[in-house]
Amino acid sequence: MKVIDNIKFGLLSPDSIREMSHAEIVVPDTYDRDGYPEEGGLMDPNLGVIDPGIQCETCGKRSGECKGHFGHIELARPVLHSGFSKDIRNILQSTCKECSRILLTDEEIEEYKDKLEQVEDPDEEEDLLKEIYKKAREGKEGQCPHCGADQHEINFDRPSTYEEERGDKVIELKPTDIRERFEKVDEQDFKLLGLSEDSRPEWMVLTVLPVPPVTARPSITLETGVRSEDDLTHKYVDIIRVNERFKKNLNSGAPNLIVEDMWDLLQYHVTTLIDNQTAGIPPAKHRSGRPLKTLSQRLQGKEGRFRKNLAGKRVDFSSRSVISPDPMIDVDEIGVPASIAKELTIPESVRDFNIEKLRESILNGPEEKFGANYVVMPNGRRKKITEK
Repeated sequence: MKVIDNIKFGLLSPDSIREMSHAEIVVPDTYDRDGYPEEGGLMDPNLGVIDPGIQCETCGKRSGECKGHFGHIELARPVLHSGFSKDIRNILQSTCKECSRILLTDEEIEEYKDKLEQVEDPDEEEDLLKEIYKKAREGKEGQCPHCGADQHEINFDRPSTYEEERGDKVIELKPTDIRERFEKVDEQDFKLLGLSEDSRPEWMVLTVLPVPPVTARPSITLETGVRSEDDLTHKYVDIIRVNERFKKNLNSGAPNLIVEDMWDLLQYHVTTLIDNQTAGIPPAKHRSGRPLKTLSQRLQGKEGRFRKNLAGKRVDFSSRSVISPDPMIDVDEIGVPASIAKELTIPESVRDFNIEKLRESILNGPEEKFGANYVVMPNGRRKKITEK
C-alpha cells in the first residue's frame, strides 16, 4: 500500500504535456463515415474508448475499464494562458526587459529572501509578495540595478493584451516576446516572484495544449441516432481548425495582417476553452445561442464538480435548519428549533466522572432538555430510550 506524503501544485511544462500524451491531435473530425473514431482526431482510440466493442489502442482495455489517456495539440504560435494573466502582468512589471532579473538591489533581494524564509502563514507570505512586487515596480521608470537598462511602463488590458510604453510609442507585447523574457528569468529570483522551483514562468505561455481523454468528454447518441458531442470537444474542434489554418498561412508566407488575425483568433479560442466567462471577450456559443460550458464552468458554482459531485454527501450527526438570533438569548448564542435539538445527538462515552450526569440524561428521556435518545451497549447494540 502506498501512502501519500504530500501534494505539490505547479505548472505543466511543454515536455511534460508531450510525455503524458499518447497522440498528437491534428484532425478536427471525430468519427469517419463508418462511425469509427478518426485517427489523429479528438476521438482517437489512443485517448481511450467509450463505445462498446472497441479496444483502447494505448492500454488494450475496453469501454468501462479504460480510464482514458491524454493527447496534445502543437500550437502554430504561443498563446497566453488566461488563468495566469495577473501573474504574467506582475512578473513583466517587476523584472528587467533586458536581463529579466527582478528590479531590486542585491541588498533588498537578501533582505526579502530572509523575510520569506521566516514567514509561515500563507496570508502573510501573500502580503509580503505584494510588497515585493510594489517595491520592484517603483524602480520601473529608472534603470535596472543589475544591467543598467532603461525600464518602460507595462500596461495590461484584459484579457490578454500587454503593452509597453517606449517614449511616445506604445508597443504591444506578443506571446513570443513575453515568453522570451520569461525564459531569461533567473531561478534565484523565483521565490521573490512567488514561483516554485518546478514552475518556470514561460510555461504560462502555452506552446503545447493538452487534450483531455475521451472519457472526460464523452459524446452521447440522441433518440434520432445523431451523435451529440461534449462542449469541450466542440471547443477543441474550433482550436484545431484555426491552428491548422494558421500553420498553412505561416508556411505559405501570408501577409502579416492575416497572421495577426489568425493569432488573435487562436488566442480567443484557447482563452474561452479555459474560461468561457472571461471579462472583455464575448463567450463562445452553440448555434442555439447557449454558451459553452468549458473548463472553469465545469468546476465552479453550484452545478460544478466540487459542489455538485464532490461536496454533497450525507453524513451522520448533522442537520439543516434555519438558525436565528432572538431577543431572549445572548449575542454569542444561536437559536435552534426544538425538533432539531431533540433529534440531533452527540455521542458521549460513559466514564467515572460523567456517569451521574449521563444517568440524569437517561431519566430526562428524549423529550426533555439535555435528555438522551439511546444507549449503545458494550456489545454494540443500540437501546432506544422511551418515555416509560
